[in-house]
Amino acid sequence: MSSDKSGWRAPTGAVLGITCIAGAVALLSTSDAVIKGLRVHLPTMEIICIRSLFGLIPVLVILHVQRLWPSLKTRRPIAQVVRGGLIVVSYALFLEALAVMPLALTVALTFSAPLFVAALSPLVLREKVSASRWIGVGVGFLGVLVIVRPGFDAFRPEGLIAIGAAVAYAASSLLARRLGATDPPAATAFYTGVMFFVGSLPFVLAMPSSWVAPDIGQVGLLVVTGLIAGTAHFLIIAAYRHAQASVVAPFEYTGLIWAAFYGYVFWNETPDEITTAGIVMIMAGGLWIIFSERWRQSAAA
Repeated sequence: MSSDKSGWRAPTGAVLGITCIAGAVALLSTSDAVIKGLRVHLPTMEIICIRSLFGLIPVLVILHVQRLWPSLKTRRPIAQVVRGGLIVVSYALFLEALAVMPLALTVALTFSAPLFVAALSPLVLREKVSASRWIGVGVGFLGVLVIVRPGFDAFRPEGLIAIGAAVAYAASSLLARRLGATDPPAATAFYTGVMFFVGSLPFVLAMPSSWVAPDIGQVGLLVVTGLIAGTAHFLIIAAYRHAQASVVAPFEYTGLIWAAFYGYVFWNETPDEITTAGIVMIMAGGLWIIFSERWRQSAAA
């Protein structure tokens, strides 16, 4: 840590990265809880359209303040559009799942996305996956099966919606890795925000009969969640810029704690023992993948 004459010490990269990711997750979790409440009254694409319009505001402000406009030039515009489309599909499925499932359960199933990334990376990115990582993938997917319970009377078909959201998000993450080789993070964040609005607007215009006029309170909440989301995504970018992914990524799982807290406080949602076990297995599998990769890199250094 560096310090000035007053004795104040600037945070290290790791501390700053962890602070950014923890703040981003807290903001996004709060936004998810608000959106779950709004989803009862408003259609999915309407929520995404209005929310994303205001979500662009902090993105544009940060781009202007940091003078990042030149970095918006992309060498792969089609890939940026495809990735943005995948994010829109993922979030739309997430909102549909939120409407019919408990908050913590929905969030837990979408946290299976890193498992899909690890499982698909050998095919898509030609990465070599170690046996240790496959163990994490296996444990995590077993947790998904425990929650969804296919073939049992307690089968949760709605859980497939959340899994679909995770698959779409995993595909966007794999594409983001490829984009990272040519385009700066600011460009990807900007085009993702634009695609949220552009991708949802046609659905809203094509189905005017499904439009539900939000009241002033609902509009206010959508504005706030949009501003929150735009700010949070830049915090995520900052987190991974200041610290290694193996340090930052585990703290994304604090989202499960927030989801359980909000679910209990606002909807009195308490998962049963089997569902809790599945959630823990998904979290354990994801963390195992993260730490096994960190150990592998340390051994190779």
